[in-house]
Amino acid sequence: MQPGRATVIDAPVTVSFAPAADVLALDLWDSGVPPADSALRLLHAEPRRWWVIGAGDAAEALAAAVGERGALTPIGGGLVRATLAGPGWRWLLSVSGWLDTADPAFGKGLLVGSVIHHVPVWIDAIGDDACEVYLPSSYAATLADLWQRAIGVPGG
Repeated sequence: MQPGRATVIDAPVTVSFAPAADVLALDLWDSGVPPADSALRLLHAEPRRWWVIGAGDAAEALAAAVGERGALTPIGGGLVRATLAGPGWRWLLSVSGWLDTADPAFGKGLLVGSVIHHVPVWIDAIGDDACEVYLPSSYAATLADLWQRAIGVPGG
């Protein structure tokens, strides 16, 4: 049996991977919203859960502001952040994925959970030409291989 031809994305896109240790989960046990702080990057992940990206020194102040209303927990230790940049990023996510990436509602600041190549992922469109994909670190090599093949990287 001959292997099939891989889907190749024609629009330019680059893929890079980095640890996602800066991701915190903010769970609020009431029906409130997180304290307003323009320095924090908050992504609404679930009805009462937000992801806080790159809080750094602000994490302690955020935890104090939340107080008894909830909890702030580091969750990034087991995650990897893949950054897809270039006009082809939406189509690259469609390779072995189950997400309508062309939907205009899929835009900046919206954290979307999905599955790509049997791997659970969370996608944040950080702009018109890029997104961040958060995935379990144990699957990073699998998705790197899939995406490198799709963008035509030799030996990917």
